[in-house]
Amino acid sequence: MIYIDEMLLLNFIIDYVILNTLTFLLKKNVKRRRIYLSCLVGEISILYLFISFNTLFLLLFKFILGLIMIIILYGYTDIKSFIKEIVYFYILCFFLGGSLYYFKIENLIKYQYILLLIPIIMNIYKYFEYNLRSVLATRYKVTIYLNNGKILYLNGFLDTGNSLIDPYHGNKIIIINKKVDENYFFVPYNTINNTSLLKCFNPKRVYIEGIGQRDDITVGITNKKFKGYNCLLNYKLMEG
Repeated sequence: MIYIDEMLLLNFIIDYVILNTLTFLLKKNVKRRRIYLSCLVGEISILYLFISFNTLFLLLFKFILGLIMIIILYGYTDIKSFIKEIVYFYILCFFLGGSLYYFKIENLIKYQYILLLIPIIMNIYKYFEYNLRSVLATRYKVTIYLNNGKILYLNGFLDTGNSLIDPYHGNKIIIINKKVDENYFFVPYNTINNTSLLKCFNPKRVYIEGIGQRDDITVGITNKKFKGYNCLLNYKLMEG
């Protein structure tokens, strides 16, 4: 037997988890009441349990409902941002709520037992959210504008061990493993065993997603291969 109050509560909690995760991944600041209102609109999705829809209409119904939920949550700024929000939303729906929304297994589950597991589910969610936040907080998209007119698009990693400063210009040094055609100079730095020289250049400007444009950066070149990124950011960038 399906109890409507349990269905509504479970549906609300799943929507809340999805929308909170979405907001975190997109790094958006949203008022809590917008999340609650979007979750309330999401409650309409359980109508398909009581009204007979054909498959095509059901998919269209859920898609339009998702659009409305996103508009309530973030409003509408531009088509590019809106499409990104929708794509992320449905990816999360598939992974976090797919079994309930798309595979129709709800009739096989006693909702009173699921409700007892909600505290455990929420704590597991918080644990993974915390660890995911720690990982994503160190990853940044980096755009380097070279003096020769070329542009480098890189994946940056914020390294707490990199606090190198260019002694000639006072700039913070970031390190890339790309070969570029620029006017170089050498900056001395200390390693565990000795002192070495780092091949560097001053770019036209650097833009770091989440940090902004920086004119106080010197770029160092290394032959070392990085795993999962190609730009080692300077931790002092977080100091302003």
